[in-house]
Amino acid sequence: MKKSALNGSSFGESIGEHMAFKYIPEVEQPEAPPLKTNPQRSGGGWFRRLQRRVKLALAGNDDELRVENKTAISWLVYHNYHQLGIIDAQEQRVFKLNKHGSLSVRPYSGGDDVEYLILDLTMRIHRVDIYRRRMSKAIEIYDLRAS
Repeated sequence: MKKSALNGSSFGESIGEHMAFKYIPEVEQPEAPPLKTNPQRSGGGWFRRLQRRVKLALAGNDDELRVENKTAISWLVYHNYHQLGIIDAQEQRVFKLNKHGSLSVRPYSGGDDVEYLILDLTMRIHRVDIYRRRMSKAIEIYDLRAS
C-alpha cells in the first residue's frame, strides 16, 4: 500500500476522520428531439431582412435627391465635381446618387469665372431648392436650401 506524505498512513486505511462525498443524482429529462442544423443560407440572412423593414418603415428612398430650381435661370448640377445635368428655370428633377460628398451648382449661361453654390450632402437630405433671396434693397443672391 502506498503511504501518504501527510500522516504516514496508507490510502486504504482509515485515518479517524469522516469524509463527506457530494453526490449529484441524475435527473431524468424527457426525450428532446435532436437539434437540426441548416448550413445553407437563404435570402441574405436576418440582417438583410431587418434592413428592408427599416427602409420600408422610414418610407424613403435613400439614393434619390430631388432638386428644384425656383429661379429664372438654368443651372448646371454637379455631385463631387461630376456633372449630373442641367436644371432649367422653374424645373424640378430627381437624381439617383449616393448621398455623400458635395452637391454644387453654377449658372448655365455664365462663363468660367462664375461662383459655385456648394452644399454638403448627408443621408438626411432628400430635397434641395435653388432660390434667390434679397440680402438688402440693393443686394440679391442665389442660395441652396436643404430639407
